[in-house]
Amino acid sequence: MGAIYLKELRSYFKSFFGWLFLAVFTLFCSLYFVMYNLLNGSPYLSNTISSLVVILMFVLPLLTMRVLAEEKKLKTDQLLLTSPIRVSAVILGKFFALLTMILISSLVLFLGILILSFYGSMPVAESALSICALILVGAMFCAIGVFLSSLSEHQFIAAILTYGAFIFIMLVPSALQALFSGNEVIVKIALAIDFLSRFDNLLTGIVSLTDFLYILSVIVVFLLLAARVFGKSSLQVSLIGAKKFWFSTLGIVAIIAIIIGANIGVSFIPTKYVQYDLTKQHFFSISEESKNLLKSLNQDVTIHVLTDEQQADRALKLYLDSYQTNSNHIKVKYHPISTEGAFYMAYTDTQPSSGSIIVESGDRNYVVDSALFTVKEYSMDYSTYQYVENETGIDIEGQITAAISYVISDSETIAYVVEGHGEGALTKETSDRMKKAGFTTQSLSLLTSDAIPEDCKVLIVNGPNSDFTKEDVEKVKAYLDRGGDAIFMAAIDVIDTPNYDELLSSFGATIEKGTIWEDDPNYNYNGMGYYIVESPVAHEITDSLYSAKKKNLLVECRGFEIGDDEEFLIDPLYESSDYSYAIIYDEDFNVVADEEQKAGPFCLGFYSVKSVEGDDSQVTVIGSHVFLTDAIDAATSYANTEMFVNALTYMCDMRLNTTVPAKSYEYERILVSQGTVFLFGALLVILLPLAELIAGIVIVIVRRRK
Repeated sequence: MGAIYLKELRSYFKSFFGWLFLAVFTLFCSLYFVMYNLLNGSPYLSNTISSLVVILMFVLPLLTMRVLAEEKKLKTDQLLLTSPIRVSAVILGKFFALLTMILISSLVLFLGILILSFYGSMPVAESALSICALILVGAMFCAIGVFLSSLSEHQFIAAILTYGAFIFIMLVPSALQALFSGNEVIVKIALAIDFLSRFDNLLTGIVSLTDFLYILSVIVVFLLLAARVFGKSSLQVSLIGAKKFWFSTLGIVAIIAIIIGANIGVSFIPTKYVQYDLTKQHFFSISEESKNLLKSLNQDVTIHVLTDEQQADRALKLYLDSYQTNSNHIKVKYHPISTEGAFYMAYTDTQPSSGSIIVESGDRNYVVDSALFTVKEYSMDYSTYQYVENETGIDIEGQITAAISYVISDSETIAYVVEGHGEGALTKETSDRMKKAGFTTQSLSLLTSDAIPEDCKVLIVNGPNSDFTKEDVEKVKAYLDRGGDAIFMAAIDVIDTPNYDELLSSFGATIEKGTIWEDDPNYNYNGMGYYIVESPVAHEITDSLYSAKKKNLLVECRGFEIGDDEEFLIDPLYESSDYSYAIIYDEDFNVVADEEQKAGPFCLGFYSVKSVEGDDSQVTVIGSHVFLTDAIDAATSYANTEMFVNALTYMCDMRLNTTVPAKSYEYERILVSQGTVFLFGALLVILLPLAELIAGIVIVIVRRRK
C-alpha cells in the first residue's frame, strides 16, 4: 500500500489538476476564514467549515475522476492486478493519497486556530472537532469518488457520476423528509442515506460514537465496492478459500450486513457512553441543577413530544436523551401530528406548535410550546427603523427542568392577577416566564370577591385604567396586613385614581402628581422625555440585570418620594436624574398646569417591607402602567419582564427553586484590527493560492520540456 500511496501522491504534485485542487480549496478555506472569523470576530470555525463542504463537493471530483478510470483507460489496471500487490492495497493507497491532499489544503484551518488563539479566547476543542468533521466528510467523499471512478474508464463519465452522487447526497434526503414527513418508512430511508446530517452533528460540538461509526461505515462500504468492481477480473485467480469468499458478491453483502448490524447495535448503547459534549458552554449537556432534580425523582414523569421522532429537533432530542440517561423515571413518547394531531386536547385548549412538549406526572401536566426553546431579543434596524428579532440563546433545558419541577410538586404557588379596573393583561412572555419560575396565575375580581383568597402567594395589579373603590383598597390592605406580598404598577397620571394612588402611598413612599419627564439625554429614548431608559439600582431583585448591564424602559412613569416612616424598610429600584421633573398633562398630553413644576430626582420604583404580626409583608411598586406591554417589553429584549419576575421570586422566596437559566449564544468576540485583517487576507486568500497555482503551472511546463 505504501508504494501505491507514494506513487499516487507524487502524481498529484506532478500534474496541474493536483495543484489546481490545492489552490482552489486553499483559496476558499482562507476566504471563509477571513470572512467569518477575522472580519466578524467569531472564534468558531463551524460556519467556515460548513461552507467548505459544498466547495469540496465541487472540486474533489477533479481528483477522484482519474483515480481508477485512468488506470483502466491506460490499461495499467492489468499490470496492477497481476502484480503481487493486493487489490485492497491499491484501493487504500489511492484513497489515502486523496485524503492527504485534503489534509494539506486544510492546513490553513489549523493555522487559523493559532491566529485566533493569539488574538483572543477561542473554543479549541470545538474547532479541532470541526476540522476533524471536515476531514471525515472529505474521506467519505473520497471513498464515494473512488468507487464511482472504478465504474468507467472515461474520466468525464466518472466526474459526472461523482457530481450527480454529491448533488443527490446534498438535496435528496432532506427533500424526502420534507415531502414525505408523514410516511415513516420513507423518512427512515431518507435518514439512513442522509450522510451530511452526521457531519452537522459533529459541527455542533457533539462527539458521538454513532456518528463516527456511521461515517466510517460509509467509507468502508464504498471502498469495498470499489475493490470488488476494480479487481473482479483477478479475484478468481489471486484469492482462494475464505479470502475468495469475502471478496465475492456474497461476501461483500455479508460484510455490509455486519456493518449495518454494528451501527444498529451501537444505537442501543446508553447515550452517556457514546456521546460527549465538547461545546465550551455545554450547550447540549444538562446542568448539575437538573441532574440533582433527576436524582431526587421518586415518581414516573412522561415527556410527550408533539412530532414524529424522526422529525424532532436535533437539540431537543439530545437533551431528552440526557434526561432519560440520568433517570429511569423519565419516559419520552413521540406523537406524530399526522396520526395524533388531537393528542394535545387532553391537556390544553390551545394547539401548541409542532415540536412542543407536554410533561406529565400523575394528575399534573405542564405544556411547553416549542417557541420557548429559543431565546429571542429585539434590536433596532436603523435602515428601516423597525425592531428586528434575533435568536440569542437556547432554553430547552430550562423549560424541561421547570416542567418536571412543576409536575412533581405537591403544591402550587398561585399569583392572583387583579382585573376589573382596566388592568393590562400579562403578556405571553411574562406569563411564560412566570410559569417557568413556578407560578400558577389566576384572575381575581375584587368586585365579586369578599376577600383575597388565602392561597394567594402574591397579588399582581398591572396598571389599572380606572380607580379602585374604597372597598377594593380595604380588601388589598387586609391581605397585606396578614403578611401578603404584592406587586403594583402605578396608574397613568392623566386618569383620576385617588383611591389607588392613596393605596400606593401607604407603603412608605408618596406618589407624586404628574408624569415624570426626563431631560437628561443619557436617560431618555430618542429625546422623548417620557420614555425613560433606566439602569436599575443595585439590589437583590435587580442582580441579574445589574450584572449584565441591562436597561429597563419606563414610559409615562409616575414618581415617588420616599418618606421617613420607620414602619417600612424601603429600597429604591429606579431613580431619575437631577434633570427630571414632573409635568401635569390632560388626557391628550397637553400641559394643564402653569405652576412651577416639581424637580427631580424621583424614585421611579421601590421595594418595601413591613413587619406584620411576626411576618413580613413585601410590596414592589413600579411607576409605569405600561411596564409589561408587548411593545415596551420587546424593546428592552424582555428586561422589563425579567425585572418583574425577579421581584416575584424574591418576594415569594422562590430563588432556591430548580430554575435553569437559558444558555446564551453570545461569545467573546475576536477583536482584530482592519489592517491585520487585510494583511492575513492578502497572505492567505491571494498569495498562498496564487503560489500553489504558479507552482503547478511551472511543474507542468518543466515536465513538458523534458
